[in-house]
Parts: sequence; C-alpha cells; structure tokens
Amino acid sequence: MLATAPSDVAAQVFISTSPRPDITIGPLFVGATAPAELTAPVNITLTWNLVQRRGGQPYARTLALLWPSEIAAPTAPGSADPVLVNYVESRGFSSTGSGRLLLRARNQSQLGLLAPGENLTVTASYVSFVRRDAPPQAGSGSLVWIPPTPHLGDSRWVLTLPFPVRGMIAPKPATWLEDVFWGRRNALALSWGDVGSIAFYPLYHEHRDRILHLAREYSRLLVNFPDAGHLRIEGIEPVAAVRGGSRLRAGTETVSLPLNTVDAAPQTLKVQYAYYRGIFAWRPVLISLGLLVLGNLTGLLMVSGRLSTLVRTRLRVARGAPEDDDATTPMPDRLAEIRPGESTYDDVVRCCGLPEEEHHRVASGSRRTLVYRETRRQPERGLRVGWLTTVRHWDIERYEAEIELDGERVQDVVMHVRRARTSSPD
Repeated sequence: MLATAPSDVAAQVFISTSPRPDITIGPLFVGATAPAELTAPVNITLTWNLVQRRGGQPYARTLALLWPSEIAAPTAPGSADPVLVNYVESRGFSSTGSGRLLLRARNQSQLGLLAPGENLTVTASYVSFVRRDAPPQAGSGSLVWIPPTPHLGDSRWVLTLPFPVRGMIAPKPATWLEDVFWGRRNALALSWGDVGSIAFYPLYHEHRDRILHLAREYSRLLVNFPDAGHLRIEGIEPVAAVRGGSRLRAGTETVSLPLNTVDAAPQTLKVQYAYYRGIFAWRPVLISLGLLVLGNLTGLLMVSGRLSTLVRTRLRVARGAPEDDDATTPMPDRLAEIRPGESTYDDVVRCCGLPEEEHHRVASGSRRTLVYRETRRQPERGLRVGWLTTVRHWDIERYEAEIELDGERVQDVVMHVRRARTSSPD
C-alpha cells in the first residue's frame, strides 16, 4: 500500500486473493517525485517483495493493490483486463481510465543503484474509478492487479512498479499576504496503512481479511525533489523524518521516513515545499527591499517637508537691501480711490478686480454688497549673513472689505482688519 495526498491523507493496501494470508510485504519502498508544477502528475515508484512462511509454497496468485488516487496514464501497451473493469463497476463505481503498467524486477546486485531493473514479460492491469453518486470532493481511486511472477517471494529479487498519479499535490492554505510574499506553496503527503477516502471504504471492507501487513524488514517512505537548487522546504512531519541530499541523483533533495513494521497504524510523511525560479528566492527579497525603499522615501518626504517648511518660515534669501515680500498695492490704498456716491461698479472692478462674494438683498431692490478679502504677510527679519536673512516672526494682516452699491453707484465702504503675529506665514 502506498499513498500521497495533500489534505485527506490516503494510502494503499496490498490485497491477497485468499483470506488470512500467511505472507507479508517486505521490504517496501514507496517513492514519490514531486514536480514543480501543481497540475503535473507525481511519479510513484513502488518497490517491494513478499515474505513467505518457511516451507510455504511459492506465491503463484494475483496480487491486488488498492490506490486512493487516479493513475494518470498507462506505462505499458495494451488494454486492462476486462474482468477487472467489470469487477469495479459491479461494486458501484464508474471507471475513469484503465490500461497496463510496466513491471520490473531487480536483483540484489542492482539494489542501491540507478539501474531501473529488467522489464518483465508480464504487465500489471489497472482501472481508475470514482464512486457513483458521490460528491466531487470524494476523489478517485485505482485498483491494480499484479500477475504472479517467479520473482515473488524470492528474497534475491525485488519488484518495481512505476506509475504516474494525478491529484496528489494541493496548494498549501495561506492568506493573500503570504501568497504575495512567499508565492504559491504546495503540500504533499506520502502514507502507508490508511484506506483513504470514505467513498472507497466498501471496497476495502469487502477484502479487509485479505490485507497484507508489513514484515519486519527495512522499509521507508521517500519523497524526491529533483531541482534542489531551487527548492524551499518549509515543513516536514513527523520529526522523525530525515532530510538530505540524494546519494544517487545529483541535485536532488530527499525526505525519508522509516516505516514502523511492528505497529499496523497508518504512517504518513508530510512535506510542505515550493520551487522558485532564478538563483535565489527573489520574491521575499524584492518585497523586503521594496518596503525598505518605500519606508526610507516616506521618511525622506516627511523630513524634507518639515525642512522646507522651516526654511520657508525662518529663512529669507535676497540680494541687497530687504524688500517688502508683498509688492502688490495694499487693499486700503486701493479702497481709498473709491468715492461713495461717485464711483460706480466698473470703477470698483477696475481698482479691486472681481469680488470674491456678492450679496443681493431682495427686499432692498437693487442694493447689493461686494465682498473683497486679502491677506498680507510681513516677516520680521533678524540676523543677516550675505543673501541669507533669518526671520524672527511673521506679522499677518487679514483684510475684509464690504462695498455697498445701490444700482451701479457706490453708497458705502466698510473695511475690517485682523492682525496677528505667528511663527509661520500659513
């Protein structure tokens, strides 16, 4: 049995054709190669053999493998055994794909090497299925029939069954901020001894007395990451798992977990990881640099704003003798040219421009009021060095003039003056 599922951990079980079998599985190596793309299939390599009771007859029957994920594609030519397809569909499942899988054998001299082993003349038959009337989140499963070979039960050999599996990797749940900062992260789980989705439990329950358990042999779960130079592993469970570089494949990182062959409880190896592009994980670095630059620019703008305000309010630059900062004609001088009873509206506009406000009195007929406002700022200069002069304070004068008109003729002029002394011209 083998499993790799990201959320609801699934697994596989070997099933014998006879009840209460006197054989066990050992050794067992369940390997998974994690691709960089989330939608790409995961390549599974299942390496195992049988351990028989002393003096027992060689195992010459079909061995079944229940796998709780969809096999993506066949690895050998030919169609699946129709008996297998009919068997699955008669149990309330619908077939989604079927075919043949390559079966290899490796002798003792090839163990620990990259040699794939020799291809056997027989191939395994598989069918992938979903349960009828089950919700989509129930997932899919596969049933593999492995034909008998002379290598089964021979301690000098191990059998290898490679096949691609779809839907074993899922994105790690994260907030949008984590996705922006770290990018997409994946979760992969490789397990042994768990039936998987409850939708497939009837198939397991039918053959629960034929499940093959692990022998007391060396067995492991392994997850290989081929692009170790662009890999970031964020979490590994359980703590007993070991991470290190592969001793067989250059540039490959391996996470492995020894299987407890005494306890029949499910065992799972979980890895949270992400692949990045380039020579380093650029996204957190660039975002951190961007935040640093943005913070410095914000501080610079705040300091420069305060500095410019200080320079504008406390320092003046002028050649020669200081001149009046406001060279326009003061409002009192302009209002002095207006003669009540003589000046007209056009004379007022010529002297003072268009009014800021104009008030009309409906009950007074043609009477109206023109309102003009003006603010004059005069610095009180202090120490002078060359063109640079300090400012002690600012004298502020705010004028508001109201010009009463009757028709087009000025009747009265009223001016209000407010004076203040401040440290800033604003």
